Amino acid sequence: MKVLTFSWDFPPTRNGGLGVACFGLTRELSHNGVEVIFVLPKRQEVVGNARFVFADSARSVKVREISSSLKAYQATDSLVHYIESFDAEGRPVIKSRTIVEEVHRFAHQASLIAQEETFDIIHAHDWTSYLAGVAAKVASGKPLILHVHATSFDQAASQNVDPGIFHIESEGFAAADKIVTVSQFTKNILVEKHGVNPAKIEVVHNGCDTFEPQRHDPTLAGLKAQGKKVVLYHGRITIQKGVDYFVRAARRVVDIDSNVVFVISGWGDMTNQIIQQVGAMGLSSHVIFAGALWEEERDRMYQSADLVVMPSVSEPFGLVPLEALQHGTASIITHQSGVGEVLTHVLKVDFWDVDEMANKILSALRYPVLRQQIVLEGKRELHKMSWKEAAVKMVRLYRNLLQYITS
Repeated sequence: MKVLTFSWDFPPTRNGGLGVACFGLTRELSHNGVEVIFVLPKRQEVVGNARFVFADSARSVKVREISSSLKAYQATDSLVHYIESFDAEGRPVIKSRTIVEEVHRFAHQASLIAQEETFDIIHAHDWTSYLAGVAAKVASGKPLILHVHATSFDQAASQNVDPGIFHIESEGFAAADKIVTVSQFTKNILVEKHGVNPAKIEVVHNGCDTFEPQRHDPTLAGLKAQGKKVVLYHGRITIQKGVDYFVRAARRVVDIDSNVVFVISGWGDMTNQIIQQVGAMGLSSHVIFAGALWEEERDRMYQSADLVVMPSVSEPFGLVPLEALQHGTASIITHQSGVGEVLTHVLKVDFWDVDEMANKILSALRYPVLRQQIVLEGKRELHKMSWKEAAVKMVRLYRNLLQYITS
Protein backbone atom coordinates (compact mmCIF):
# COMPACT_ATOMS: atom_id res chain seq x y z
CA MET A 1 0.00 0.00 0.00
CA LYS A 2 1.32 3.46 -0.97
CA VAL A 3 0.19 6.60 0.85
CA LEU A 4 0.81 10.10 -0.48
CA THR A 5 1.19 12.21 2.65
CA PHE A 6 1.24 16.01 2.96
CA SER A 7 2.40 17.97 5.99
CA TRP A 8 3.90 21.34 6.86
CA ASP A 9 6.34 20.10 9.48
CA PHE A 10 8.75 17.20 10.02
CA PRO A 11 11.82 16.59 12.20
CA PRO A 12 14.50 17.60 12.72
CA THR A 13 12.73 20.93 12.12
CA ARG A 14 10.81 21.51 15.35
CA ASN A 15 7.83 23.84 15.50
CA GLY A 16 5.55 21.84 17.78
CA GLY A 17 3.68 18.60 18.18
CA LEU A 18 2.69 18.31 14.50
CA GLY A 19 6.17 17.29 13.36
CA VAL A 20 6.64 14.94 16.30
CA ALA A 21 3.33 13.23 15.54
CA CYS A 22 4.08 12.94 11.82
CA PHE A 23 7.47 11.40 12.55
CA GLY A 24 6.18 8.83 15.04
CA LEU A 25 3.21 7.80 12.92
CA THR A 26 5.18 7.65 9.65
CA ARG A 27 7.91 5.53 11.25
CA GLU A 28 5.40 2.96 12.49
CA LEU A 29 3.39 2.95 9.25
CA SER A 30 6.58 2.04 7.42
CA HIS A 31 7.16 -0.79 9.91
CA ASN A 32 3.63 -2.00 9.06
CA GLY A 33 4.45 -2.36 5.38
CA VAL A 34 3.03 1.00 4.24
CA GLU A 35 5.12 2.88 1.69
CA VAL A 36 4.91 6.54 2.64
CA ILE A 37 5.61 9.26 0.08
CA PHE A 38 5.96 12.30 2.34
CA VAL A 39 5.54 15.73 0.72
CA LEU A 40 6.76 18.90 2.44
CA PRO A 41 6.29 22.48 1.16
CA LYS A 42 10.01 23.31 1.05
CA ARG A 43 13.32 21.50 1.07
CA GLN A 44 14.65 20.80 4.53
CA GLU A 45 16.75 18.29 6.38
CA VAL A 46 14.68 15.22 7.23
CA VAL A 47 15.05 12.03 9.23
CA GLY A 48 13.21 8.74 8.96
CA ASN A 49 12.43 5.99 6.49
CA ALA A 50 9.82 7.63 4.25
CA ARG A 51 10.53 8.81 0.70
CA PHE A 52 10.46 12.59 0.82
CA VAL A 53 9.34 14.98 -1.92
CA PHE A 54 9.82 18.75 -1.59
CA ALA A 55 7.27 20.93 -3.35
CA ASP A 56 9.62 23.90 -3.82
CA SER A 57 12.26 21.88 -5.68
CA ALA A 58 9.96 20.03 -8.03
CA ARG A 59 8.42 20.90 -11.34
CA SER A 60 8.22 24.57 -12.36
CA VAL A 61 8.92 26.43 -9.12
CA LYS A 62 11.07 29.53 -9.67
CA VAL A 63 11.74 30.43 -6.05
CA ARG A 64 15.48 30.04 -5.39
CA GLU A 65 15.48 30.10 -1.61
CA ILE A 66 13.21 30.69 1.33
CA SER A 67 14.85 32.98 3.84
CA SER A 68 12.45 32.39 6.74
CA SER A 69 11.22 28.95 7.71
CA LEU A 70 7.62 27.94 7.28
CA LYS A 71 6.17 27.42 10.73
CA ALA A 72 3.02 25.59 11.58
CA TYR A 73 0.44 27.22 13.88
CA GLN A 74 0.70 30.70 12.34
CA ALA A 75 -2.15 33.00 11.31
CA THR A 76 -3.06 33.30 7.64
CA ASP A 77 -1.63 36.84 7.40
CA SER A 78 1.82 35.82 8.73
CA LEU A 79 4.49 36.56 6.14
CA VAL A 80 7.10 34.28 4.59
CA HIS A 81 10.04 36.05 2.97
CA TYR A 82 11.83 34.45 0.05
CA ILE A 83 14.49 35.25 -2.55
CA GLU A 84 12.75 35.30 -5.92
CA SER A 85 15.78 36.16 -8.03
CA PHE A 86 18.98 38.22 -8.10
CA ASP A 87 19.49 41.58 -9.79
CA ALA A 88 22.27 42.51 -12.23
CA GLU A 89 24.65 43.22 -9.34
CA GLY A 90 23.94 39.92 -7.62
CA ARG A 91 21.76 41.34 -4.87
CA PRO A 92 18.77 39.22 -3.84
CA VAL A 93 15.29 40.34 -4.86
CA ILE A 94 13.22 39.56 -1.76
CA LYS A 95 9.48 39.11 -1.96
CA SER A 96 6.91 38.14 0.65
CA ARG A 97 3.88 35.88 0.70
CA THR A 98 1.36 35.23 3.42
CA ILE A 99 1.05 31.76 4.91
CA VAL A 100 -2.29 31.29 3.18
CA GLU A 101 -0.66 32.13 -0.17
CA GLU A 102 1.98 29.50 0.63
CA VAL A 103 -0.81 27.04 1.42
CA HIS A 104 -2.35 27.65 -2.03
CA ARG A 105 1.08 27.35 -3.68
CA PHE A 106 1.54 24.03 -1.87
CA ALA A 107 -1.84 22.90 -3.20
CA HIS A 108 -0.87 23.79 -6.78
CA GLN A 109 2.31 21.74 -6.49
CA ALA A 110 0.41 18.91 -4.82
CA SER A 111 -1.78 18.62 -7.90
CA LEU A 112 1.29 18.18 -10.10
CA ILE A 113 2.95 15.75 -7.71
CA ALA A 114 -0.22 13.64 -7.56
CA GLN A 115 -0.13 13.26 -11.34
CA GLU A 116 3.48 12.05 -11.24
CA GLU A 117 3.37 9.65 -8.29
CA THR A 118 1.73 6.25 -8.01
CA PHE A 119 -0.21 5.73 -4.77
CA ASP A 120 -3.40 4.32 -3.30
CA ILE A 121 -4.58 6.91 -0.80
CA ILE A 122 -3.92 10.53 0.29
CA HIS A 123 -3.27 11.56 3.89
CA ALA A 124 -2.98 15.30 4.71
CA HIS A 125 -1.99 16.60 8.15
CA ASP A 126 -3.24 19.89 9.65
CA TRP A 127 -4.96 22.86 7.95
CA THR A 128 -1.80 24.00 6.15
CA SER A 129 -1.93 20.79 4.08
CA TYR A 130 -5.68 20.31 3.65
CA LEU A 131 -5.84 22.12 0.30
CA ALA A 132 -2.83 20.13 -0.92
CA GLY A 133 -4.74 16.96 -0.08
CA VAL A 134 -7.87 18.20 -1.84
CA ALA A 135 -5.87 19.20 -4.93
CA ALA A 136 -4.20 15.78 -5.01
CA LYS A 137 -7.60 14.10 -4.78
CA VAL A 138 -9.01 16.16 -7.65
CA ALA A 139 -5.93 15.38 -9.78
CA SER A 140 -5.81 11.66 -9.03
CA GLY A 141 -9.29 10.59 -8.00
CA LYS A 142 -7.80 8.79 -4.99
CA PRO A 143 -9.53 8.83 -1.57
CA LEU A 144 -8.52 11.53 0.90
CA ILE A 145 -8.02 11.40 4.67
CA LEU A 146 -7.57 14.65 6.58
CA HIS A 147 -5.77 14.39 9.93
CA VAL A 148 -6.87 17.10 12.36
CA HIS A 149 -4.16 17.95 14.90
CA ALA A 150 -5.76 21.28 15.86
CA THR A 151 -8.61 23.50 14.71
CA SER A 152 -9.00 27.23 14.25
CA PHE A 153 -11.05 27.22 17.47
CA ASP A 154 -8.12 25.70 19.38
CA GLN A 155 -5.66 28.23 18.00
CA ALA A 156 -7.95 31.15 18.84
CA ALA A 157 -8.87 29.67 22.24
CA SER A 158 -12.28 31.26 21.61
CA GLN A 159 -14.99 31.76 18.97
CA ASN A 160 -12.96 34.55 17.35
CA VAL A 161 -11.34 32.27 14.78
CA ASP A 162 -9.14 33.19 11.84
CA PRO A 163 -11.65 33.28 8.94
CA GLY A 164 -9.02 32.17 6.43
CA ILE A 165 -8.18 29.03 8.39
CA PHE A 166 -11.86 28.33 9.06
CA HIS A 167 -12.66 28.52 5.34
CA ILE A 168 -9.82 26.13 4.46
CA GLU A 169 -10.94 23.73 7.17
CA SER A 170 -14.53 23.78 5.91
CA GLU A 171 -13.47 23.19 2.31
CA GLY A 172 -11.23 20.33 3.33
CA PHE A 173 -13.75 18.65 5.63
CA ALA A 174 -16.36 18.72 2.87
CA ALA A 175 -13.98 17.15 0.32
CA ALA A 176 -12.46 14.47 2.57
CA ASP A 177 -13.60 10.87 2.37
CA LYS A 178 -12.62 10.39 6.01
CA ILE A 179 -11.41 12.67 8.81
CA VAL A 180 -9.12 11.58 11.62
CA THR A 181 -8.99 13.56 14.87
CA VAL A 182 -6.44 13.11 17.62
CA SER A 183 -9.11 13.02 20.34
CA GLN A 184 -12.83 12.89 21.01
CA PHE A 185 -12.38 16.45 22.28
CA THR A 186 -11.41 17.53 18.75
CA LYS A 187 -14.09 15.39 17.11
CA ASN A 188 -16.70 17.22 19.18
CA ILE A 189 -15.42 20.57 17.88
CA LEU A 190 -15.76 19.41 14.28
CA VAL A 191 -19.30 18.18 14.87
CA GLU A 192 -20.46 21.19 16.92
CA LYS A 193 -18.59 24.04 15.20
CA HIS A 194 -18.18 22.79 11.62
CA GLY A 195 -21.30 20.63 11.37
CA VAL A 196 -19.35 17.58 10.19
CA ASN A 197 -21.24 14.30 10.21
CA PRO A 198 -19.80 12.33 13.17
CA ALA A 199 -19.90 9.14 11.10
CA LYS A 200 -17.24 10.70 8.85
CA ILE A 201 -14.79 11.13 11.74
CA GLU A 202 -12.53 8.53 13.34
CA VAL A 203 -10.60 9.19 16.54
CA VAL A 204 -6.98 7.98 16.51
CA HIS A 205 -5.22 9.21 19.61
CA ASN A 206 -1.61 10.27 19.28
CA GLY A 207 1.03 7.95 20.63
CA CYS A 208 4.41 8.17 22.27
CA ASP A 209 7.71 6.34 22.41
CA THR A 210 7.66 3.66 25.11
CA PHE A 211 11.36 2.83 25.39
CA GLU A 212 13.34 3.92 28.45
CA PRO A 213 15.18 7.13 27.45
CA GLN A 214 18.84 7.87 27.98
CA ARG A 215 19.57 9.62 31.27
CA HIS A 216 21.41 12.95 31.07
CA ASP A 217 23.34 15.10 33.49
CA PRO A 218 20.82 17.34 35.27
CA THR A 219 20.31 20.94 34.26
CA LEU A 220 19.77 23.83 36.72
CA ALA A 221 22.10 21.95 39.06
CA GLY A 222 22.91 25.09 41.04
CA LEU A 223 19.28 25.77 41.83
CA LYS A 224 18.60 22.15 42.67
CA ALA A 225 21.59 22.15 45.04
CA GLN A 226 19.93 25.04 46.88
CA GLY A 227 16.86 22.88 47.41
CA LYS A 228 14.74 24.67 44.80
CA LYS A 229 11.77 22.88 43.27
CA VAL A 230 11.44 23.22 39.48
CA VAL A 231 8.07 23.44 37.70
CA LEU A 232 8.30 23.28 33.90
CA TYR A 233 6.10 24.55 31.09
CA HIS A 234 7.20 23.29 27.65
CA GLY A 235 5.36 24.29 24.48
CA ARG A 236 4.39 27.19 22.25
CA ILE A 237 3.77 30.52 23.97
CA THR A 238 0.38 31.35 22.48
CA ILE A 239 -3.12 32.11 23.71
CA GLN A 240 -4.14 28.48 23.09
CA LYS A 241 -1.55 27.14 25.52
CA GLY A 242 -2.64 29.11 28.61
CA VAL A 243 0.84 30.28 29.65
CA ASP A 244 -0.70 33.45 31.13
CA TYR A 245 -2.76 31.27 33.50
CA PHE A 246 0.41 29.34 34.37
CA VAL A 247 2.12 32.61 35.37
CA ARG A 248 -0.86 33.68 37.48
CA ALA A 249 -0.78 30.31 39.26
CA ALA A 250 2.97 30.75 39.76
CA ARG A 251 2.34 34.00 41.64
CA ARG A 252 0.02 32.20 44.05
CA VAL A 253 2.51 29.35 44.54
CA VAL A 254 5.42 31.71 45.27
CA ASP A 255 3.30 33.62 47.77
CA ILE A 256 3.11 30.40 49.80
CA ASP A 257 6.44 28.74 48.90
CA SER A 258 9.21 31.01 47.67
CA ASN A 259 11.46 28.01 47.10
CA VAL A 260 9.82 27.18 43.75
CA VAL A 261 11.27 28.14 40.36
CA PHE A 262 9.19 28.09 37.17
CA VAL A 263 10.80 27.36 33.80
CA ILE A 264 9.10 28.40 30.54
CA SER A 265 10.46 26.59 27.47
CA GLY A 266 9.09 27.56 24.07
CA TRP A 267 8.43 30.28 21.51
CA GLY A 268 5.34 32.04 20.20
CA ASP A 269 3.57 35.30 19.51
CA MET A 270 2.82 35.88 23.21
CA THR A 271 6.45 35.64 24.36
CA ASN A 272 6.92 39.36 24.96
CA GLN A 273 3.53 39.61 26.65
CA ILE A 274 4.39 36.77 29.04
CA ILE A 275 7.79 38.32 29.83
CA GLN A 276 6.03 41.60 30.67
CA GLN A 277 3.43 39.74 32.76
CA VAL A 278 6.18 38.02 34.75
CA GLY A 279 7.82 41.38 35.46
CA ALA A 280 4.55 43.10 36.35
CA MET A 281 3.69 40.33 38.81
CA GLY A 282 7.08 40.54 40.52
CA LEU A 283 8.13 37.06 39.45
CA SER A 284 11.37 37.83 37.60
CA SER A 285 13.49 36.05 40.24
CA HIS A 286 11.24 32.98 40.14
CA VAL A 287 10.73 32.47 36.39
CA ILE A 288 13.36 31.35 33.88
CA PHE A 289 12.75 31.75 30.14
CA ALA A 290 14.73 28.90 28.63
CA GLY A 291 13.91 29.44 24.95
CA ALA A 292 12.65 26.57 22.79
CA LEU A 293 14.32 23.41 24.08
CA TRP A 294 14.52 20.33 21.86
CA GLU A 295 16.26 16.98 21.79
CA GLU A 296 18.83 16.50 24.59
CA GLU A 297 18.23 19.94 26.14
CA ARG A 298 14.49 19.24 26.37
CA ASP A 299 15.07 15.77 27.79
CA ARG A 300 17.49 17.09 30.41
CA MET A 301 14.86 19.62 31.49
CA TYR A 302 12.14 16.96 31.70
CA GLN A 303 14.42 14.83 33.85
CA SER A 304 15.45 17.75 36.08
CA ALA A 305 11.96 19.17 36.68
CA ASP A 306 9.99 18.13 39.73
CA LEU A 307 6.69 18.72 37.94
CA VAL A 308 5.43 19.59 34.44
CA VAL A 309 2.32 21.72 33.88
CA MET A 310 0.35 21.84 30.60
CA PRO A 311 -2.16 24.69 31.24
CA SER A 312 -3.82 24.62 27.81
CA VAL A 313 -7.04 26.51 27.14
CA SER A 314 -7.90 24.16 24.25
CA GLU A 315 -5.56 21.22 23.59
CA PRO A 316 -6.57 18.70 20.90
CA PHE A 317 -4.21 16.14 22.40
CA GLY A 318 -0.98 17.25 24.10
CA LEU A 319 2.19 15.16 23.87
CA VAL A 320 4.04 16.95 26.67
CA PRO A 321 2.70 14.92 29.65
CA LEU A 322 3.51 11.68 27.81
CA GLU A 323 7.05 12.86 27.09
CA ALA A 324 7.41 13.95 30.72
CA LEU A 325 6.20 10.55 31.94
CA GLN A 326 8.68 8.79 29.70
CA HIS A 327 11.43 10.75 31.47
CA GLY A 328 10.01 10.04 34.91
CA THR A 329 8.25 13.32 35.71
CA ALA A 330 4.63 13.77 36.79
CA SER A 331 2.32 16.32 35.16
CA ILE A 332 -0.69 18.53 35.70
CA ILE A 333 -2.95 19.00 32.67
CA THR A 334 -6.23 20.80 32.09
CA HIS A 335 -9.63 19.20 31.63
CA GLN A 336 -9.58 20.92 28.23
CA SER A 337 -6.91 18.50 26.92
CA GLY A 338 -7.48 15.50 24.67
CA VAL A 339 -4.63 13.48 26.22
CA GLY A 340 -6.76 13.16 29.35
CA GLU A 341 -8.95 10.69 27.42
CA VAL A 342 -6.14 8.10 27.47
CA LEU A 343 -3.99 9.20 30.42
CA THR A 344 -5.67 8.80 33.78
CA HIS A 345 -2.67 8.96 36.10
CA VAL A 346 -2.20 12.69 35.92
CA LEU A 347 -3.47 15.64 37.94
CA LYS A 348 -6.22 17.63 36.20
CA VAL A 349 -7.57 21.17 36.60
CA ASP A 350 -9.63 23.68 34.60
CA PHE A 351 -7.33 26.12 32.83
CA TRP A 352 -9.11 29.15 34.28
CA ASP A 353 -8.98 27.96 37.90
CA VAL A 354 -5.57 29.36 38.81
CA ASP A 355 -6.19 28.89 42.53
CA GLU A 356 -6.78 25.16 42.06
CA MET A 357 -3.83 24.96 39.66
CA ALA A 358 -1.64 26.52 42.35
CA ASN A 359 -3.04 24.15 44.97
CA LYS A 360 -2.24 21.10 42.84
CA ILE A 361 1.28 22.38 42.13
CA LEU A 362 1.91 22.89 45.84
CA SER A 363 0.47 19.50 46.76
CA ALA A 364 2.53 17.67 44.14
CA LEU A 365 5.72 19.43 45.25
CA ARG A 366 5.07 18.75 48.94
CA TYR A 367 4.34 15.04 48.52
CA PRO A 368 7.01 13.27 46.44
CA VAL A 369 5.25 9.94 47.01
CA LEU A 370 2.27 11.33 45.05
CA ARG A 371 4.51 12.23 42.13
CA GLN A 372 6.23 8.85 42.24
CA GLN A 373 2.92 6.99 42.16
CA ILE A 374 1.68 9.09 39.23
CA VAL A 375 4.82 8.22 37.27
CA LEU A 376 4.73 4.52 38.21
CA GLU A 377 1.12 4.04 37.13
CA GLY A 378 1.41 6.43 34.20
CA LYS A 379 4.31 4.53 32.66
CA ARG A 380 2.15 1.41 32.61
CA GLU A 381 -0.44 3.36 30.63
CA LEU A 382 2.16 4.54 28.11
CA HIS A 383 2.43 1.06 26.60
CA LYS A 384 -1.25 1.22 25.61
CA MET A 385 -0.77 4.44 23.64
CA SER A 386 2.33 3.87 21.52
CA TRP A 387 2.79 5.15 17.95
CA LYS A 388 2.65 1.48 16.96
CA GLU A 389 -0.95 1.28 18.18
CA ALA A 390 -1.83 4.50 16.36
CA ALA A 391 -0.31 3.14 13.13
CA VAL A 392 -2.29 -0.12 13.40
CA LYS A 393 -5.50 1.91 13.62
CA MET A 394 -4.48 4.02 10.60
CA VAL A 395 -3.66 0.96 8.48
CA ARG A 396 -7.07 -0.50 9.34
CA LEU A 397 -8.69 2.79 8.32
CA TYR A 398 -6.73 2.87 5.04
CA ARG A 399 -7.87 -0.64 4.17
CA ASN A 400 -11.49 -0.05 5.11
CA LEU A 401 -11.63 3.14 3.08
CA LEU A 402 -9.99 1.55 0.02
CA GLN A 403 -12.38 -1.40 0.24
CA TYR A 404 -15.34 0.95 0.46
CA ILE A 405 -14.17 3.17 -2.41
CA THR A 406 -13.38 0.27 -4.76
CA SER A 407 -16.37 -1.96 -3.93
